[in-house]
Amino acid sequence: MDDADALAPRGGRARSACDLCRHKKIRCDGEKPACENCHFAGVVCTFTFTGQPRKTIREQLAEAKARVRELEEFIAARDLPLSGSPLRGEPSRISSPESPLSLDSAPSLPQDSSVYDTALEIFQQHLEWSWPGVAHSPQRSSFYATIYRQTGTILDMSGFWARVTDVYKSQYPATQARIASPKWPSYPLIQQCLEYYSAEGLYAVFPVIDIAAAQSIITDHVTGREAPRIADRACLFAFTAFVTKLHHHQPMFANADSDGYAQAVLTLVPKLMLEPNDVRKLEALLILALHIAPAGQPQQSQLLLSMAIRILYHLGAHRKSPLNPTDPSHAHLRAMFWVCYTMDKEMCIRSCLPPLLQDVDCDLDFPTTYVESFDLQFLPPAPATPRLLLPTDLRVAMLKSKVYHGLYSCQAMRFPEARRLERIRQLDQELSDLKASFPVGFRPESFSPGGSESTLTSINFHNLGLRGINIHLEYYYCLRKLHEASFTGRLSLPLPSSLELYYQASRSTLLYYLRVSGLVDRFSFWIHAQFILSAILSLFWCLIEGPTAATFTRDLRILEDTRDLFASFQGSNQHPPSHTQSPEKQFFPPAYLMHEFLVMLIALARQAVTRTKGGV
Repeated sequence: MDDADALAPRGGRARSACDLCRHKKIRCDGEKPACENCHFAGVVCTFTFTGQPRKTIREQLAEAKARVRELEEFIAARDLPLSGSPLRGEPSRISSPESPLSLDSAPSLPQDSSVYDTALEIFQQHLEWSWPGVAHSPQRSSFYATIYRQTGTILDMSGFWARVTDVYKSQYPATQARIASPKWPSYPLIQQCLEYYSAEGLYAVFPVIDIAAAQSIITDHVTGREAPRIADRACLFAFTAFVTKLHHHQPMFANADSDGYAQAVLTLVPKLMLEPNDVRKLEALLILALHIAPAGQPQQSQLLLSMAIRILYHLGAHRKSPLNPTDPSHAHLRAMFWVCYTMDKEMCIRSCLPPLLQDVDCDLDFPTTYVESFDLQFLPPAPATPRLLLPTDLRVAMLKSKVYHGLYSCQAMRFPEARRLERIRQLDQELSDLKASFPVGFRPESFSPGGSESTLTSINFHNLGLRGINIHLEYYYCLRKLHEASFTGRLSLPLPSSLELYYQASRSTLLYYLRVSGLVDRFSFWIHAQFILSAILSLFWCLIEGPTAATFTRDLRILEDTRDLFASFQGSNQHPPSHTQSPEKQFFPPAYLMHEFLVMLIALARQAVTRTKGGV
């Protein structure tokens, strides 16, 4: 077969012109080894075939069948049903009456923080919000300058993280990231979650779904009376994800894939946003925000919360009176308003960024069913009692709002020095009054470095679940942020009293956390991470500033005990994780990072003492 035949594909047509003739758009005689035009031009005569060969019908059919098999395998791997409606079947997954959005284009859940690189990225984000001041601020510069002056060492965080990463990756095998694939929970599981939520009285703390309305959606669909809308499905799926994650230790939820269910809801969000605003749509977005918040990446949770708050405003939930006097859902809307409010104010004071909900635009009258007595806040009533507790105390949330607007907003930063001092005193008194209303056995104590051990052990730590721990840690954090304003604003010198209260709140945070460490697990790690990091850095600053202070030894011991806590939290740092360990005891990279960070700070504090004693 000659070259010309090689250029002629089966079922196609050979190129009749060489490259030169085709470029000049002139007739080519096709002679070999060179056409007449190429011969006279003195160039090599070449033919380049650029057309696509035409395939036979049999070849096209074989390729189509292969593509179908490929798609079937992909769907099977995703664990999605191929046909039929599994809504009535016991073990099957829920399939949308209409096809859901493409799974390839689905938004992703926050990355798995049990993978080292992801944990490091999240840890650095939390650390950035925990340093004194903000990046490039005088307070941050003063902090670095103090470390150099007292230790002779430049704080090189980039180099530190590089060394820590090298040590980690040389000692421990790489962890495979767990990918959350969208999964649709079965209706029996949804029904089980709804019954558990109702029986345990979880509405009191997380009033995120109307139980009667949700039951009606399930009943209507199972009986075939009505197919659920996207908002209905998104609400039920998100609710199932939230309950099975929050109570994953329950045997009935042992095989549930909460992240997979949440990922399935995220595939519905683009279409969900195009539906009219209603209560189910608000519930779905709010539950997703609550589900994602403990993953350590508040930005994603805040984005979902912002969408929920926009719907909340549209439905009039920020007002105590309903837009429609006959609307039976307004009490439920108001309960969800307060969940959004507490989340928004927590994110606001942690980041020192403006809140999404402005107090001047909202009616802030407490719900009639809200439990205002702190005795019941820490010792909740029976599940059947129709009371509201909410994720945190509303007075603490409102105080966070006042701290931000009075001391950290752009307007507050421009206040004269005397006015800022007055605001600090006023808010400190409000916080003191709030503390006085706590029951004696559950009152946030101001632990003193010179106090006796009996003072620390006399506090009633039992009966405090995660909610009670959060209220205490939020109190200490508010106290720190309040007095931190005395040296992060325009004041010429920090107030000695505020500085001491700032350090004291940091000591109390760490001592309290050490005492309740048995109630802390991986689920709550990122919830408390910024509280702990900011307290660690504040106490470290106190150590660096005064290496000869009378409190130095006790303060250093607090940091050492905290370091040891995170060493025990993940098991031994000297050995890789065992496959026989329970999930709660397996190696946890965030705890490793916290441990190594504390090791560095403790070494710098000791270096400051050595340098001072040496007269350098």
